[in-house]
Formats: sequence, structure tokens, C-alpha cells
Amino acid sequence: MNLMNFILLGGLKHCGKTSLGRLLAQDMGYSFFDLDDLTVEETSGKWNSPRAVWKNLGPHEFQRLEEEAARSFVTWHLPRYAPEGVVLALGGGTIENAGAMAWLSDRGVNVYLRAPSRLLFKRIMAGGRPPFLPEENPEEAWQAIYMKRHALYTDFARIVHDVDESELSVNARRLLAKLEKNNVW
Repeated sequence: MNLMNFILLGGLKHCGKTSLGRLLAQDMGYSFFDLDDLTVEETSGKWNSPRAVWKNLGPHEFQRLEEEAARSFVTWHLPRYAPEGVVLALGGGTIENAGAMAWLSDRGVNVYLRAPSRLLFKRIMAGGRPPFLPEENPEEAWQAIYMKRHALYTDFARIVHDVDESELSVNARRLLAKLEKNNVW
């Protein structure tokens, strides 16, 4: 399998992995998958969102399901779709799931979608406080998560792409240009 045909988009929550990933895959003629969606599928329809899975089952069970989703993706989807090309959006916290990352790392081109912490916090809170942030000092807790995951995603990435508040199509064109420059596409 050509590793260049598999692009993993990593980054923190609300950096644009899914939105940019879908647009990027469409522009490249690749298939698109979202690890959060695959993780929800592992619950056999019991919950309809990653947030609901996390809230109802807790972080350890969520990570177990996420690892199973990563294993299933690598075992079933990747061999089938990789010849034509695949973009996979990771979950925001996948980088801290050693089991899932063991299945996914070094199988393709790892891209870190880097966005400013304040921008991400604003986007996260617009949908209401998620269960992984405490009621007291959620911004302080977010900053600690951001710093830890930023370091992990930086180590993970072959390519770092800065995402800003520009239109989605502008960010997608910039990312595609960066992939072309790095001989990925």
C-alpha cells in the first residue's frame, strides 16, 4: 500500500479535522472517514455522538471503543479504499489513546491541523461545556489539555498546517497546496 494514499488529520477539538477532511478528500478524489463516527458505530447505535458515548460510558470505555474503531478501520476500510486514497480525521483526543495510535501511526502521512488555543476554546464553548471540561475554570483546564496535546500532535506530524478563521475552502486550498509542496499529492 502506498503510504501517500492515506492521510491522517490530527488536531485538537474543533480545529476542523472533519470539515477540512471532507473537503480535502473531495478535492483529491479520496474517500473520507471520521474516527469519531467509527467510534460511535462501535456502540451499535446505542449513542449517536462521541459526546454522548464519553458522557455515558466514561473516558476509559470511550478509548477502548476508539481503539476498536481504529483496529477495524485499519483491518477493513484501509485495505479496501487505500488504492484510491483515504483521508481519516482523528478524534481530538485520539493522540492520547496509545492503543488507537498504535493501529494508526506510521501507516500514512500524519498532518497536524494546528489552531490557536483561544480560537478552539471559543468554538468548543459555543456548543456548551463538554463533559471533559470542569464547571470551574474550564478555560484553565482547556489550556492544560491544549499544551499537552499540542506537544503530542507536533511529535506525531510529518506536516503541520496552521488553521485560522478563514473560510473553510481557503483553509482547504492552503492544506492541499502544502500537501502538493510536500509531494503527498
